[in-house]
Amino acid sequence: MKFTLVLRDKKNALKLSTKSIESFVERIKHDTKDGAVARRRKQLCIDDYMESYDRQYPSHMIYPSAEFEKDENDNLRMKAFNGVVALTIDGLESQTEIDAVKQAAQILHYTLASFVGPSDKEVIILVKVAKADAAYPKISATSSPISGTSAETSGTYLDEEEADMLCREGHRMATAIYQGILPRSIRQETYSVRSCFHMPLDAQPYLNMKALALPVSAKPLNVSPMVSQIQVVNSIEATDDESQTVSRETHQLMDFLNAHYLFRYNTIMGYTEYKDNEYKYMDWAPVDDRTLKGMTMKVRLAGINAHDNDVRRYVQSNMIRPYNPIGDYLWAQYDKWDGKDHIRKLARTVPTKNPYWEDWFYTWFLGMVRQWQVTNLAKYGNQAVPLLISTQGWNKTTFCEQLLPPELSFGYIGNLQMDDKKQVLQQMAQMLLINLDEFNQISPRIQQGFLKNIITLSSVKIKRPYGRHVEDFPRRASFIATTNQADVLADPSGSRRFLSVELTGPIKVSTPPNHEQLYAQAMHALHQHEPYYFGPEETKQILEWNQRFTVKTAAEQFFFDYFEPATNEMEGEWMTPTAIFNHLKEKVGISLLKPANVSAFGRKLSHIPGLIKDEIHKGSVYLVKKK
Repeated sequence: MKFTLVLRDKKNALKLSTKSIESFVERIKHDTKDGAVARRRKQLCIDDYMESYDRQYPSHMIYPSAEFEKDENDNLRMKAFNGVVALTIDGLESQTEIDAVKQAAQILHYTLASFVGPSDKEVIILVKVAKADAAYPKISATSSPISGTSAETSGTYLDEEEADMLCREGHRMATAIYQGILPRSIRQETYSVRSCFHMPLDAQPYLNMKALALPVSAKPLNVSPMVSQIQVVNSIEATDDESQTVSRETHQLMDFLNAHYLFRYNTIMGYTEYKDNEYKYMDWAPVDDRTLKGMTMKVRLAGINAHDNDVRRYVQSNMIRPYNPIGDYLWAQYDKWDGKDHIRKLARTVPTKNPYWEDWFYTWFLGMVRQWQVTNLAKYGNQAVPLLISTQGWNKTTFCEQLLPPELSFGYIGNLQMDDKKQVLQQMAQMLLINLDEFNQISPRIQQGFLKNIITLSSVKIKRPYGRHVEDFPRRASFIATTNQADVLADPSGSRRFLSVELTGPIKVSTPPNHEQLYAQAMHALHQHEPYYFGPEETKQILEWNQRFTVKTAAEQFFFDYFEPATNEMEGEWMTPTAIFNHLKEKVGISLLKPANVSAFGRKLSHIPGLIKDEIHKGSVYLVKKK
């Protein structure tokens, strides 16, 4: 069993080490040479806002539940699960309270260790857990025995997702058991295998290497409805005198719901989300009508007089805390960049001969992150679209999906129907990244019309479901596209928006991107006002590169059969579009020329690279040489 110590220094470089439980407990008996833990505790007493302090004076974070290692992208990867969860009892105001909690923890044989936490105001209890059908939970992410372990101790091997579920359920069961013997409340938290705490300090920690493992069943532990009702009634009785104007039934309803569920209002999606406290492993989910009815039934079974509208009125009110998943995630990465170019490193996982790809992808990535932060007052949207071109099976879609971190994966969509204009506009307001998969199936009419228009939008006007009027929403989604065909760009003037990259081999997707550093770099670059759009020179570069991917009409193809651009009047002659068209008509016939009218043909001529154009009183003329 090895604990993982993680330190991210001032340059945001990730440093990792491991210690056995015995050496860790011995380590926390003394502070560092410069008294880092004591100094941090002193800072906590005078300033609750610790983010800037922790950036200036980084300290080790302790991961007790698993041993981790670094992958090639500096992501933490679980190597072995320790079969340990940490309970935190905070808000302890005296040494007497601290000693009482530590002594109470020693009563149960599941306690592996207990010690004073990093703030000197809490006690951390380490509890051993194991699957109910396993002898010892030595769990590896590789699903194979760890070198040096015997068959007797290796136990059952699980991947990180299974270990995570065991952690969450083990923490919940341990909380229910330990709370009955502790004088103070255990901190309520959603525990995971990656839960961690700052380096603690305790001259007299408790360690019991013979601790038994708490057997954890896959079936969630049920909480007695009677206990919940008693808690609700006590809460009501304590607040009745303070809130005379609010009915007892309303208090009961709110207390019951908050005791059994966690709520937050997702400001991006525009609805309330919930977690059921009985199922700690569940992800946040929208509160739909079916969920509301289920909540109402539970409320009524608890003896509270409430109806569907009562539950809906509270759950959909502004009393629910707002939550912005995009803003929370981006600002969590602010000032964490380690100085390495992670964005271009990710671009290099796409094998291509396009010499501009890395820089194009870098600018587009900044534009995508910037797009997530704009309001409906912005003038421009992210108008660039990476277009990945290859045969099937080269991981194009997987690459697109991996661009978003797990926390924002809800914002990815890859099956958008471009014919449904209302749905497209709605997804542009709610989603973060839209993959125009199978781009070659989008008709030239859609490319040159609807798609060309929406890519430039900075905001969208839509009516909410069941809404009564059209509202103006900021556009958040950027676009990326994939195709199996090379000649797909049907709009010559709009091709400047596509960053075409033809793959020379499969994209390397086996190692997940380091999302924290990707978005930390993007936030740093935007803060330094780096450009997140393409200037005139880059746009010209994109147009020239995209000529090889443009759909050629029959008229354009026949033009190069009978003409070529001339560089001077000595080798060529000035001809009008009508004259050129008539010459081709004589050679191949009108039935083969598409477009079959002079005006449309003239527009095609204006986009042929290297063809010199001039304006005279009769119209446009082109300098050409007949073959």
